[in-house]
Amino acid sequence: MNDAESIIHELKLKPHPEGGHFVEYFKNKEISIIYYLLKQNEKSHWHRLIKYETLHFYKGDPINIFLSEDGNTFTTVTLGKQNQFHYTVKANNWFAMKSVGKYSLIGCSVAPAFEYKDFELAPPDWKPQKFDIEI
Repeated sequence: MNDAESIIHELKLKPHPEGGHFVEYFKNKEISIIYYLLKQNEKSHWHRLIKYETLHFYKGDPINIFLSEDGNTFTTVTLGKQNQFHYTVKANNWFAMKSVGKYSLIGCSVAPAFEYKDFELAPPDWKPQKFDIEI
């Protein structure tokens, strides 16, 4: 069993609707925290929340976060290198993620706590108009 599969097993991660694997570690009305893992060749599909979400890098290879405020242009933030270990995605910003190596384990914190009614998954073929990267 490789490191990613061991982590999935040990943390009891399950498939996530946006791609990858997750488990809700903690939740009350004020905050929710999940573990989230992307293996090599997996991606987090474009999605957005109506709340801010802070991403925390824990283990593995760096992870690229692709962000779009306007659905047209995009920027990229990489967690896990050059002392960049957390990033907060603003409410209503589209984002997608991909590991740059074998796997990336991150945490995601949402306050007030995450609810699926706050989550929008983009259509399968959607991406920002000027997104020119294959993920």
